Amino acid sequence: MNQQYLSLSDEEIIVLIRSQDDKAAFQELYERYFRVLFNYAYSKINDEFSAQEIVQELFVNLWQQRYRNEILSCRPYLFAVVKKLIISYYRKEHTRQHHYSQWGIYRSDESTVTTDQEAITSDLRNRYEEGLHLLPPKCREVFVLSRQGLSNKEIALQLVISEKTVEQHITKALRILRSYLREHLPYLIIFLQLLS
Repeated sequence: MNQQYLSLSDEEIIVLIRSQDDKAAFQELYERYFRVLFNYAYSKINDEFSAQEIVQELFVNLWQQRYRNEILSCRPYLFAVVKKLIISYYRKEHTRQHHYSQWGIYRSDESTVTTDQEAITSDLRNRYEEGLHLLPPKCREVFVLSRQGLSNKEIALQLVISEKTVEQHITKALRILRSYLREHLPYLIIFLQLLS
């Protein structure tokens, strides 16, 4: 924690972020709230990775919309946004599950689909999730942000690291995931099509 921000209220920190693009103030707010927001999200969805993604999305949006949002009371605002993101998460999950079940119904009518193919798809999905958890925390954070459409420059600004470091994390993540998924590479395209 940066000592100069310890005596400031959350609302004063927000003013610094908004009026001065103060990255250190943003980091202070992140450190104050990441754990408590993560714990809240995790208690609602019971998925560590998704809870972390929700909180990361909140902070990305907070930084990107710092000029547009006028936040009068920080803590209630952050929890309200997390609640909205959790609702959005459940909507997306419901839609994704619906598409999976529809795909399954459609494919079960075709004689070409076998139980083995379904098992491979499920195994690949699980191995991809496991592979993400093998990444070091900062590497995983950078990789997930890159998959959410942020540029290397935006990730570097958000995490207060260099673009070169962002590139190194993404390269490392891809290397680890490729190695972990190597035996399943022929099925990776099928899996990615299921997610779209």
